[in-house]
Amino acid sequence: MMKKVFAVTILAVLMAAGFYFYRSSRPVAEVFLARRGTATYTVYGTVKVVPMISFSLHARSSGVLKFCSKLANPTNLIGIEVTNGEYLGEVVNESLEREFAKAKAEWEAAEARQKLGPASLPALKTQESLVERYKVLAASNNIAPSEVERATNDLAALRDAVHQQQIELDRSTEVFRQEYDNLKESKERCKFISPMDGLINAINNANGEFIAEGSTPLVIVTKATYLEGQVNEEDVGHVAPNMKAAVKLYAYSDTNLTATVTQVLPTANNQHYTVNLDLDQPPANILPGETGEMNIISGKRENALLIPARAVLGERVWVVQDGVAVPREVKIGYHNIERSEVLQGLREGEAVVVADQDLLHSGMRVRPIVINPL
Repeated sequence: MMKKVFAVTILAVLMAAGFYFYRSSRPVAEVFLARRGTATYTVYGTVKVVPMISFSLHARSSGVLKFCSKLANPTNLIGIEVTNGEYLGEVVNESLEREFAKAKAEWEAAEARQKLGPASLPALKTQESLVERYKVLAASNNIAPSEVERATNDLAALRDAVHQQQIELDRSTEVFRQEYDNLKESKERCKFISPMDGLINAINNANGEFIAEGSTPLVIVTKATYLEGQVNEEDVGHVAPNMKAAVKLYAYSDTNLTATVTQVLPTANNQHYTVNLDLDQPPANILPGETGEMNIISGKRENALLIPARAVLGERVWVVQDGVAVPREVKIGYHNIERSEVLQGLREGEAVVVADQDLLHSGMRVRPIVINPL
């Protein structure tokens, strides 16, 4: 009797072990239980942080680049703050410097000559005194009237000469002043002045380097930024201003950001359209050039049947029923990179496979592992 009981016990243990081995040896299938929620249709795109205004400072003369002391010493100038009207440096042109120094000296000399007056001015004053004395003498009949007339004629000639000389002095001084002003303006154009409050976004030349006219040694950008997004041509028709978007910037991978579409540009580049967005609450230390991804929400539907987007293969999903994987045709509604809405072909609570679907075949027995237990 004891032997019979022992044999039955051993048989039961072996059967249980066999059943456990059979179940554990079946391939694992990760499944998601279809459930109700809010379906959203989103347009996927990439984004880049772009400054609101970018201003390139161009060299208006060739010469040696000389930064101000603020920019001459730091090893990394990108991101340094500048203010509107701040002097940032200049191009030193030796030829222009020589011409400017010469023009300044000539203008100063011309002004000095102008202050001294015409060359004939002393002779004019002497002649005026002589005429007055002759008039007094002529009144007392001490000289002939013809002497007075001759002196008066000489005075008139001197006055004409002084007048012409003054005109020439004024003209010459103005010419030298204009030349000086032109060269001074040329020197001023050689200076780099910040056009706005902002940040240095690019340094293209080193301090002390010879640069050509038209080169761009500095780029200044505003602190204010916006997002420049790129969406595919087949999706742009679903995007409109004022739509909300979920944004993920790689520099802030643990922060969920939201943005609002402000503009959809009407031109495409390589079948991609540009969409501009404003971040609702931008990070305090956001910088131009940072990149990321976005999902523009263009539609919503409540109480929709949802499954992970990775469970959908075209118009088909794999469903696990009683441990058996079978394909199922479905009709998909709204979808985004995370969730897809199922309009037909699936019931709430059914288990859909979300990984390694390429390893399955119809009727294959699997061991389901639920990733979203109810």
